[in-house]
Amino acid sequence: MLKTNDQHKLLLETFGLGPGLDVPPAYDSMGFSDVVVRNELKTLQHSNDLLRKQSAELQSRNEELEAYAHTVAHALKNPLAAIIVTSGAISDIHDLTPKEIHEYMQQITSTAFEMNSIIDDLMLLSEVGNVDRPVEPVDMSTVVANVQRQLGRMVKQYKGHIVFPKTWPVAIGYAPWIEEVWENYISNALKYGGRSPCIELGASIQPDGMIRFWTRDRGPGIPKKTQLQLFTPFTRLSLVHRPGHGLGLSIVRRIIEKLGGQVGVESEVGKGSLFYFSLPASPAISESIPKSAYGKNISLQAG
Repeated sequence: MLKTNDQHKLLLETFGLGPGLDVPPAYDSMGFSDVVVRNELKTLQHSNDLLRKQSAELQSRNEELEAYAHTVAHALKNPLAAIIVTSGAISDIHDLTPKEIHEYMQQITSTAFEMNSIIDDLMLLSEVGNVDRPVEPVDMSTVVANVQRQLGRMVKQYKGHIVFPKTWPVAIGYAPWIEEVWENYISNALKYGGRSPCIELGASIQPDGMIRFWTRDRGPGIPKKTQLQLFTPFTRLSLVHRPGHGLGLSIVRRIIEKLGGQVGVESEVGKGSLFYFSLPASPAISESIPKSAYGKNISLQAG
């Protein structure tokens, strides 16, 4: 009889030969049983599945690291170039008036703040991918109120009007990350939602126990081809020429997927856009509140 280690070695050699080749005579003559073969095959299959999974995860991580490095370079290159050009102009042009110097300095300061914002976004992108945060019922009215205060100056700048629901269903998530999601969606709606944009916020309880939160604007809409690219790195809404570094929606996607939900957009050219994200509903809410309490499933054409 072969010892267990010898049997295992022989099986590895046997199944390493490939299909259609003869099995060594030792297989039949040295005491292998069907049970041993089946067990060894299961072990080999499990090992192969594990290796394939680890290989896929490693490839995904490598692609993610490459994309992250590209993001850093792409996001910081333009504002850094602007600072270099502006500071060079101050040094090289000797007859600048005090007013012109002041304007150049303001431009440098503004660009530096933009770079700082980009770095904050990159740090958040990294945090979401590598850190777990505690999830709990979220008071969405407080979250949205905080975002509204943060965007107060921007609302005035674009002469925007935001419509809120009277009540919000309770979802499960991490409030600071969800604030980032709302801030991104609302700021995009202000920038790209047309002149004096009117933005509607809302939520719909879904049959699967999720809650869909959304923003809807009356802007020019987004072509189908562009919609497919919105939640990937480096993509900005290029329908109008306004500044943007293209990280926001990729961060939104990471946050929501990390919290167990999904993101998406519904839009037609000339009919505005509806951006949404979903989160798990609080068990108490999903059990006790009728599905119609916060409105039916909202689509772009509704309302």
